[in-house]
Amino acid sequence: MQQRTYAYIAAVFNAFFIGLSFLFVKESLAAAEPFTTLAFRFALSFAFMLVLLATGVIAVRIPADTIRDLLVLSLIQPVLFFSLQAFGLLSISSSEAGIISAFVPVFVGVLGLLLLGERVNAKQFVAFFISIAGIVCLFSMGGNNGDGTSWMGMVLTLLSALATSLYIVLGRRLTRTLDPVSLTFGMMLCGCVAFVAAAVGCEGLDAGGAVLLLGDTGFMLDVLYLGLFTSVGTSFLAMYSLKDLEAAKVGIIQNLSVVVSILAGVLVLHEAFLSYHAVGSLLIIAGVVLANVWADPETKP
Repeated sequence: MQQRTYAYIAAVFNAFFIGLSFLFVKESLAAAEPFTTLAFRFALSFAFMLVLLATGVIAVRIPADTIRDLLVLSLIQPVLFFSLQAFGLLSISSSEAGIISAFVPVFVGVLGLLLLGERVNAKQFVAFFISIAGIVCLFSMGGNNGDGTSWMGMVLTLLSALATSLYIVLGRRLTRTLDPVSLTFGMMLCGCVAFVAAAVGCEGLDAGGAVLLLGDTGFMLDVLYLGLFTSVGTSFLAMYSLKDLEAAKVGIIQNLSVVVSILAGVLVLHEAFLSYHAVGSLLIIAGVVLANVWADPETKP
């Protein structure tokens, strides 16, 4: 019982950090190309994990028979998820990206049912669609920006939501054989290698460009948050919560990140917040709460 309570707390903090990440990604993209931003972010994340490992703060154990599954998980997240998110945010607002991410619980519920055999009762499906009603409200009232480019951003961000849903479901399976710290370490290593290679090969990042970005205080502060809190922090918190919570439930709780992303966009980037944003956000929160209230008794905290 107590362990599941800790898992719920971890899932809520995970949603909070994810919600803020859209703001920091949006700001970092003003200073560097997507893969370059991701290269700095995951190089910092992996360096941080190496320091913890070298000082004995953490221990890493990755058996040989789990490497293939870890590589598949890492391809989905961080590689696919963060790539799609970064390129999507080039043409849509951080608030819109956060709203689209609310599709995650629906994807997770279906994938968890198909791949893990998890139970999702009829009332929980109703809760899913209450949250979706909030998304529909936000998009139907918000509309497009008129230049056509945002639709590509929306598609990429929706695909990133599918990627993170696969990550949650497959991560649930991997937590049965790997501890959260070892999973996080492996994912940061894969992300660092993949994104540094992409930044150098696709965007021409060189030593001179890296030095210039290191001297950009705003960019480095963005990368510091993204590297430590979003990359390392959310990876660990997600894997920790998935050890004791069903994938569908973790996906539902992650919907709280939508409200956080909207508030961050409004308060920091001065993105518009109108009455339909409030209605949509309330519907999303209602879906999160009801999905947990309507869960089967044996799956409640």
